[in-house]
Amino acid sequence: MPTAVVNASPLVFLAKLDRLRVLGLFKPVLTTQVVLDEVEQGLARGHPEILAVRREVEAGRIHIRKVSASPIPGLEVDGGELAVLRLASRAAGTVAIVDDLAAIRAARRNGIQVLSTPFLLLEAVGRGEMEALAFRAALDQLLAEGYHLSPRLYVQLLDKAERAVRG
Repeated sequence: MPTAVVNASPLVFLAKLDRLRVLGLFKPVLTTQVVLDEVEQGLARGHPEILAVRREVEAGRIHIRKVSASPIPGLEVDGGELAVLRLASRAAGTVAIVDDLAAIRAARRNGIQVLSTPFLLLEAVGRGEMEALAFRAALDQLLAEGYHLSPRLYVQLLDKAERAVRG
């Protein structure tokens, strides 16, 4: 199983969907203190699902790692995404799980494998851990929670999920 380094928004969205277990596709699952601090801010804003992320950390299913917070020249991403990309770049085969388009592009430019939340859920479908109907419901809930996904990509993801189920 490859290592994953997860940013705040995927952790928050997965917690809201009650799908943090899909991170079990990776071992270990890592994040940084900067990311965890961003996630914990949601609790102060009245988002109790953040407690699920805290439980994953306390249970040892998500590990916190230290990483330099110094900027990378030419990389315009926030502190959490920067920390995730720095940590993911340390070992070949590590997957960065981020949702921000700039961070996704930066990861690809720097040779880092990357997945966003919908594609992580699609991986779970491909491995038989989620049915296509549940995938569609998860995508719909993501959109209801404010996730930005173009209609074209939404249809493509549903098609890929159907094909993955059919094998």
